[in-house]
Amino acid sequence: MSSAEIRPDDRKAADTLAALAELMERLGRCAGLDEVLTTSLESLDSLFHFRYSMFMMLDETGSSLYTIASHGYDRQGIGSEVLVGAGIIGAVASQQRPMRIGNLRHMIGYGRAIQESTDPGEVTTEIALPGLQTVASQLAAPAMVANRLLGVLAMESEQLGAFTAVDESLLAVVAHVVAGAIELNRVTGGTPAPSLATQPDHGAGSGEYARSASVATIRYFTTDGSTFVDGEYLIKGVAGRILWRLLNDYQEDGRTEFTNREVRLDRSLDLPAYRDNLESRLVLLQRRLDERQAPVRIRKTGRGKFCLESETALTLELMERHD
Repeated sequence: MSSAEIRPDDRKAADTLAALAELMERLGRCAGLDEVLTTSLESLDSLFHFRYSMFMMLDETGSSLYTIASHGYDRQGIGSEVLVGAGIIGAVASQQRPMRIGNLRHMIGYGRAIQESTDPGEVTTEIALPGLQTVASQLAAPAMVANRLLGVLAMESEQLGAFTAVDESLLAVVAHVVAGAIELNRVTGGTPAPSLATQPDHGAGSGEYARSASVATIRYFTTDGSTFVDGEYLIKGVAGRILWRLLNDYQEDGRTEFTNREVRLDRSLDLPAYRDNLESRLVLLQRRLDERQAPVRIRKTGRGKFCLESETALTLELMERHD
C-alpha cells in the first residue's frame, strides 16, 4: 500500500504513536520532578491539543489529592485539594480507572460557586481548584506505577462531549507514562537543575503579595502547619512545616542553602516514613510561593539541593491555633 493509499484512521493512529514517542523522549530529558510535571502538561497541549490540564498528587495518607501542576488556566490552583472518592477526580483515584464526562456544567458550576463565594473578610485555608468557569467536559485517568497510585491526570474543555473513547485510552497511557517518569525521578533523585536564571516561572503574574514594604510578616500555626503571609493564606500541612523550618534557619543562622537529605531526616517535621513524598512537597511549595509572588522563594540548585531567597526582611510569628 502506497503512502497515498493510507487510510485516514491509520494515519491518525500513526500520528498519535509519533506524538507518544515524542512525549517519552521529552520526559527522558527531564532533570527533575518539577520539569517532569511542566513537560507533561505542556506536551498534552502541544502534541495532543489538550489545552487545559492538571496533575494532582496523592498525599502521604492516601486520603486526598493535591494540585501540584496545572496548565492553561488563569488560576494555577497549586495546593488545592480533592478528597479521594469525591467528584470525578476523586472517583478516578478511588476506583483507579479513567472516567469521562461529557456534560457537567451544572455539577461543576455549583461546586465552584460555593468554593469561590467566601466572604472577602473571612480567613480561609482552602485553595480553589484550577478550572474553567464554563467547563462542559472532563476526562481524568489514574497515574499508576507498580500497581500503586501516584496521582490523577485530568483535562477539561468548554465544549460538550469534547473527549472521545480514544482520548480516554490515550490519557490512560499518558498518565502511566508520566507516573513512570515521576517514579524514575524519585529513584534516581533527578539530575542537577539548570541555573536559577533558566528556572521556569509557574504563574508568577498573580501579584498576590507584590509590595513595596520592607518587612513581611509570616504567621505559622502549629496545629496544622497553616502559614499566612501578611494575613493571606499560603499553604498548610507538610509543606507549611517545611517552610517554617527553613525560615527559622534563615532568620536564626542566616542559612540559605539546604539539602533534601537534612530535611528528610528532621523528625520535627513529622514526615511520613511509609511514603516518601518530600520532593513533591518541595515542588508544591516552590510553585505555590511563585504563584502567590511571596516575598520568599525556594529554588533547586542541584541534585538534592535547594536554596531559600528572600526579597524583604521577615517577621516570624508562631501561633498555637486559628479559628
